[in-house]
Amino acid sequence: MSLLLLWTTLLLPQIGLGQGSADVSARFAADSVPSGQVMDLHVQFDITPGWHIYHPDQDENGVPTSVTVAGDGVEAAGPLQSLQEPKVHEVAVGSFQATYLWLEGKPELVLPVRVTGPVGTAKVVVQTHFMICDENVCLPAEDRSFEIPIQITEALAPTAAEVAVAAQAQEQEDFQNGQSFDPEREDVNYGKVSVDFDLEGRVAPGETVDLVFSMEVAPGWHVYDPKQNPLDGIPVSVVVQGDGLHLLSKATTKSLPQEHVTHYGGGTQRYWWQSGKLEWRSQLRFDGPIPDDAAVRLIWQACNEDSCLQVEQKTFSLATYADLGASGLPQGFWAFLLAAISAGLFTLLTPCVFPMIPVTISYFIKRAESGKGTPLGNATAYAGGIIFTFAGIGVGAALLLGAGGANAIGSNPWINLAIGLLFVVMAISLLGFFEIQAPRFLQNFASKTQAEGQTKGGYLPVALMAIAFSITAFTCTVGFVGAVFALGLKLGVLYLVGGMFVYGFVFALPFFFLALLPSRLNKLPSAGGWMNTVKVCAGFVELLAAIKFFSNTDLVLELEVLTWPVVLGLSTVILLLWGAYMLGLYKLPYDYEKPKPGKRRRVFALVILATGFWLAPGIFNRDYSIGGLVAYMPPKHYGLHQVDRASGLEVGPAELTWYEDYELAFAAALKAKTPLFLDFTGASCVNCRLMENGVFPDAAVKPLLAQTTRVSLWVDKRKEYMEMEKVRFHQVTQPLYVLIDPRTDTVLGVYQGYNPDPAPFAEFLQKGLDAYSAAE
Repeated sequence: MSLLLLWTTLLLPQIGLGQGSADVSARFAADSVPSGQVMDLHVQFDITPGWHIYHPDQDENGVPTSVTVAGDGVEAAGPLQSLQEPKVHEVAVGSFQATYLWLEGKPELVLPVRVTGPVGTAKVVVQTHFMICDENVCLPAEDRSFEIPIQITEALAPTAAEVAVAAQAQEQEDFQNGQSFDPEREDVNYGKVSVDFDLEGRVAPGETVDLVFSMEVAPGWHVYDPKQNPLDGIPVSVVVQGDGLHLLSKATTKSLPQEHVTHYGGGTQRYWWQSGKLEWRSQLRFDGPIPDDAAVRLIWQACNEDSCLQVEQKTFSLATYADLGASGLPQGFWAFLLAAISAGLFTLLTPCVFPMIPVTISYFIKRAESGKGTPLGNATAYAGGIIFTFAGIGVGAALLLGAGGANAIGSNPWINLAIGLLFVVMAISLLGFFEIQAPRFLQNFASKTQAEGQTKGGYLPVALMAIAFSITAFTCTVGFVGAVFALGLKLGVLYLVGGMFVYGFVFALPFFFLALLPSRLNKLPSAGGWMNTVKVCAGFVELLAAIKFFSNTDLVLELEVLTWPVVLGLSTVILLLWGAYMLGLYKLPYDYEKPKPGKRRRVFALVILATGFWLAPGIFNRDYSIGGLVAYMPPKHYGLHQVDRASGLEVGPAELTWYEDYELAFAAALKAKTPLFLDFTGASCVNCRLMENGVFPDAAVKPLLAQTTRVSLWVDKRKEYMEMEKVRFHQVTQPLYVLIDPRTDTVLGVYQGYNPDPAPFAEFLQKGLDAYSAAE
């Protein structure tokens, strides 16, 4: 069962990261400035060729570059401007169009800064926030900080205009600073304004999300635009609660404010009104793990032409949106490390490794007795050499490919095919049909290093000897470490480096501890045929894993060879062959005779055979339940080509009809007068299969889905759908579900990830349907 767990956990999908770099420097236009005056701050970027940052005027489709200043008596005195004209890049996906403003090469940004501190030398802290991207991938947004000294001289006498501007700026700052998040203050709403909340993006450490507030103001009433002077009316604003939450922008809306001017005495007073249906947006960045009390609050004041109500507010929790654990690591990461630990443990039980443990420990003891180091020092050097070998392979591959390279291969059909073939080759080797040998030059290096390690003093020869041992054990380790490497490469750099390090760590542990406690050597079991059994079992597990990668390739290329019954049939045959071997019904090349099963082996064989017989009925019945293993199967409808006579569409998940073309589905939804349901899915997405087979057919979900026009957007089949998901919905992982109102091309709701409980998904669908009906 441990090997079955290994097979399952090795197939967890995930995401990776990006690559690229930018050097940033900052300087003031002069070395000194009179107190109270404005000085330009110049921020210079030097960006890797082929990469870019976003212009400060970039809209919500990108992360605009920003510059802030901090220090006693220092404040921004105007907007950030670029001395370089942006490169305009437009992307069209169906009816959706995004415009990007790129800055490439060595762009220079200028921020006017007002310095009001006392005479002397002031230290100004400059912070930049930006995102580096190429045409395919973006790095996580990052911050750079600088401390720049500036000499403040005696203030000049201010003009009357400067006094007025300073007073206005101070009023705005006092208002914003006064809007802190008081958790004891209860929400207030007098019924003239309704507010709903949604969030676009991943609630995870280092991520930036869009806060979206949908507001509807009763007829005859209005709220105040953020540009409103707070002394005359409280503008709409956003505040946040929680450590590590950083609000990047004030509330904004695409609706233009209505200007109302009131004349009194010899002057005028301006008001900026917003009314009707409004969508307020603000950007929020998570600098660390998501706290349980993370929340956002929208504040406003509702007025009519005669009077205003008291300030109102509505609070929304962010805890339910978090898709990463408190550690900030991706879902499935710990399960992958558990798989790497299992692989390391099984490697220790192979014929190339296990018999060498007592031999190596005895060598440590003799070496220490001859004055060449201590047992602890020798053991530490040896274990460190092993860990360095495997972790070095992972780090080396990460540096060679770059993080974006490791991430990009995850859904590539040819890479999936190559990994599947690699698993088959390693499996055949583990079953004993041939041996995979290390290259000759590495074998020569290993032999020379091991000989020197026995004669030379110091700990470096011991570490080199450990590296040599890792190479000589290649025949047995390749089947296990190859699986960890291939899966880590597919899932992302974090998995690749972490998995290889953990594998090496587990592999080295027995050498370390037994060197400290040599008396425990006699407790080890004797070497024997059971070690070959471990290799054979691993071979069958890798054959099962290979089927999944071949299936991914088949799905993307739409070959329709590895359909549901074929995949189940192949898996069943492998399990039955495995079980028969464990019962000793046949032998493999490394067996001198047919294995004679003991009690434990027979029990294990019966478990394997029972699993095979349990899966077998599914070969002939696609509706047969195989539990959680459905996540690793192709879609049940794949290859059937069941066509609904009325619509001419193929029947898919939940026995409903589905489009696979966005524009056709959009036009059909308009014609049918229904919301458009977008299903961003992928061939290697196991959570997508769980949703399709476990949630979509649920009695509470299927009737709601039937009220929409549905489209499956395969991100690994059509690049533009991945682009749509990234650009419009700020996501790169699947599954992602979106409800669209095709009449206005607006988002009615977003649902991300897998949840086995159908209730939240049904609630998401119902809210979207209700919003669609309310807009009629």
